[in-house]
Amino acid sequence: MRNIIILLALVFVASCTDLEPEMYSDLTTSNAYSTESDINAALVGVYADLAPFPGDGWMYYNGYLIMTTDYTTDIGFSTAAGDPTKLSNFTYDANNRYFKYNWRYMFEVISNANMLINKIESVEMDETKKKQVIAQARFLRALAYRDATDAWGPVPLIVEVINPSETYDMPLSPVSVVDEQIIEDCKYAIDNLPKSWTLEEGLSRATKGAAAMLLGKVYMRAHDYANAKTYIDMVLQLRSEGVYQLNPDFKDVWSESNKKDGGMIFCILHEASQNGGEITNHFGPRDHPDMAKWQYYAVSLYFWRNYDDADPRKEFFYYNYEGRSPRDQSTTNGFYYMMPDEGQTVPPSDTIKLLQNVATKKYSYEMVDPSYYDGRTIPVFRLADAILCKAEIENELSGPQAALPYLNEVRARAGAPEYGDPGFPEPTDKEEMADKILAERGYELVFEYKRRPDLIRFGKYEEICNTYLEYRGMSPVVRESMRLFPYPLVDAQLNSNMASENLNRLP
Repeated sequence: MRNIIILLALVFVASCTDLEPEMYSDLTTSNAYSTESDINAALVGVYADLAPFPGDGWMYYNGYLIMTTDYTTDIGFSTAAGDPTKLSNFTYDANNRYFKYNWRYMFEVISNANMLINKIESVEMDETKKKQVIAQARFLRALAYRDATDAWGPVPLIVEVINPSETYDMPLSPVSVVDEQIIEDCKYAIDNLPKSWTLEEGLSRATKGAAAMLLGKVYMRAHDYANAKTYIDMVLQLRSEGVYQLNPDFKDVWSESNKKDGGMIFCILHEASQNGGEITNHFGPRDHPDMAKWQYYAVSLYFWRNYDDADPRKEFFYYNYEGRSPRDQSTTNGFYYMMPDEGQTVPPSDTIKLLQNVATKKYSYEMVDPSYYDGRTIPVFRLADAILCKAEIENELSGPQAALPYLNEVRARAGAPEYGDPGFPEPTDKEEMADKILAERGYELVFEYKRRPDLIRFGKYEEICNTYLEYRGMSPVVRESMRLFPYPLVDAQLNSNMASENLNRLP
């Protein structure tokens, strides 16, 4: 954990007669939050912590979170050596860099939100605006704590500004206790945030709907479906009021020209070459003629094959294409990257390469600006997710018939066959419906930071991940204790509570 207090800028001017430092700013944590402009700048900084290093971003929601939410499931498959492969093979240890950096930036959000909440009380500004700033900071703190408890379970609960040295050996608060704080923060945000912001105010700010969505999902994690219904229904009521709209074409959600889709409840916006990230570079296909990127985050063939052939979302991946780079010095033609048949391991010719994984089009569809630091939008919560949450809630509370319209709504929008169509019988009991909802969440929300929490909430984490490993010819090593990650090694070395817990969390 770190409190960001680097607010002092000193430039030392050396000469043979004057070695005194010349001070250009005397900002400190005591005087840097003195005006409304200071507060607004600090709030922007907390938002920026979700996608740190603007202009060169790949941390937290700009990519690294995918490695802990999706790669440690049946979705991700890595061909990169080291930590990515260790995650997708379930052979990670506490020193994995994705644990370290996700923990660091989650707690930077928390720390900087705490600082802002603490300092704003003494600043003279309109009380409504002040409450809106506090509400946004509390939402962001709640989001970071949700992410941290999803990954590690019990974590230090810090809601005040403290000296980093005081964090050594801090006790780990149970998830239920952290949830109480998340619930309190979200309710405050719901009460004090608008339904939407104007373009001038900033379209990617937290809203009443974003706070309701987060709160509903936290209740769902605890299997408190009655309370979850209240807040997911609040999101869907906002849809009825025209605040959110489901795009009729699922592909258009991801078009770069559609900067903030009407179905986005909370998202992170980027502008190419300004506060852009390396999102497309990481998610885009390798050696593609139109989109040659790194394919650092890629979907397993096992998961891709689970899509029904009649589902258009199965085509929303890059495969079966001729590469951009010449195969050798004697030709201008590239290798042909082919989706192998089930069990196929040998390419049919030496001009063909069999794909080992497949790149999604979500973060590269209809590029507007091909800049290295691209302007892709990162969804955190969107309407299709809320509709599937509603299906899950109704199934738990009222059974499969109550859930069916919501499940089918998402499938119909995608152009996939609906349950009840020929060849797609309606689920007849809650367990069967739960399986269909979980599968649909995977198909619709692949690489949107949802898969691992979903598998755990549905009680299917070990079963599905081990089936995936066995499909790959590997040992089914996933057990219940691995629902929680080991705490990052560097932090566990400073906290004996974390260190002792880590003994139970390793593969």
